[in-house]
Amino acid sequence: MKLRIGEIFRLSNDFSLDNQEYIDETKNFIYYTKSCNLDSTFRFERGIHKAKKINAKDGDRDPIIIISSSPHKAGTENTPWKDRYDPDNGIVIYYGDCKSNNDKPSETSGNKVLMEEWKKHSSSEISEREKAVPIVFFERIKKGYLQFHGFGVLEKVSLVTQKGDNSEFTNFEFEFCILDLKEENNELDWEWISDRCNKQLTAKETSKKAPESWKYWLKNGNDKIEKVRRHVLKSRIINEKSQETPSGSMEEKILKAIVKHYENKKFQFELFALQITQFFFMENNIKYLDGYITKGSGDKGIDFISRIDIGQDIAGIKMVVIGQAKCQESTISGKDIARTIAKLKRNYVGVFVTNSTFSNQTQEEILEDQYPLIMINGKKIAQLTNKYILDTSRDLNKLEEYLNNLDEQYENYKSNIRPDDIIYK
Repeated sequence: MKLRIGEIFRLSNDFSLDNQEYIDETKNFIYYTKSCNLDSTFRFERGIHKAKKINAKDGDRDPIIIISSSPHKAGTENTPWKDRYDPDNGIVIYYGDCKSNNDKPSETSGNKVLMEEWKKHSSSEISEREKAVPIVFFERIKKGYLQFHGFGVLEKVSLVTQKGDNSEFTNFEFEFCILDLKEENNELDWEWISDRCNKQLTAKETSKKAPESWKYWLKNGNDKIEKVRRHVLKSRIINEKSQETPSGSMEEKILKAIVKHYENKKFQFELFALQITQFFFMENNIKYLDGYITKGSGDKGIDFISRIDIGQDIAGIKMVVIGQAKCQESTISGKDIARTIAKLKRNYVGVFVTNSTFSNQTQEEILEDQYPLIMINGKKIAQLTNKYILDTSRDLNKLEEYLNNLDEQYENYKSNIRPDDIIYK
């Protein structure tokens, strides 16, 4: 069986479904990862899961480590941190399983697994790297559903201080490199993992079906890791069709509900756009200061003002965020964004939020002139709403309740503050 990067799988705790290829029309994770060389499945519940050890002829061997995370639960008591998956650039930032100052980060079960693995992954000796365990990455996009983000190796380990609900605690930050699978058409052949479960094979023999990037890494180590890091080349121009929400999708239903809500109160959409901008920066792990709505109709291209902070003290900067919001059916043109662009100056970042799409010409103009303007279209609005407001619950009544509460707060968010003044807040 092969797992393609970006595919979504269903992971069920109902053992009677293990031999079904699909569950609810979604590929069954257990079916696609079963191995004839293992008397158990790769079912997992913990964020750091090491599969059952194999007593192979050349010594004990761990066939695989599975890393999983639920970013949409970040900030809760059980997940006070936010992991980051960036498969297009071959990076995973993952925080260990120490959750309070009552535990030592080196003694929690998951951290122990990864710190032991770090000795092999960071070794300059080929013989040590040959003992290394491949690490596979999944993101829990909602309960019972996993998105496959590839496989890779541990690249860096740091001790960090994190803040929970009531206290600060020390934890490990693990940085992984997602290895390239272009030679394998972006698919991971699970037969390789199955071979690693075969006690009749040596660790070296199991590498015959390994991806080419893994073989290169075994030979060259982390010093040459950039040669095999996954990287996706993308056009920065997105056509209008690709910006639309898929027909019949939850995203389409969300966007239609938002547009209907603001049909006769376009000005209130400004506050919603401010909230969406906050979600956007949260998703990208950028510290964000809650902002304001500009008063009156003389805003001259600025509907809301906020701030982002990068770094701290003398090693940090504060940047003014100015935003414009447009709730309209027609595509956003260069004329629509002209007033916002005209207000941009040093230390400013612009954000344009719309339920619609951005024309190719508008995107080309922004990229060619290198304007610091973030374009958030309707599709992105729906995605952020689903993630941070609905929490993938599919309950549109929850969305309507949220929007009604925002409407009630609209007047309280109005301010005469000048953009530059938010630096001192």
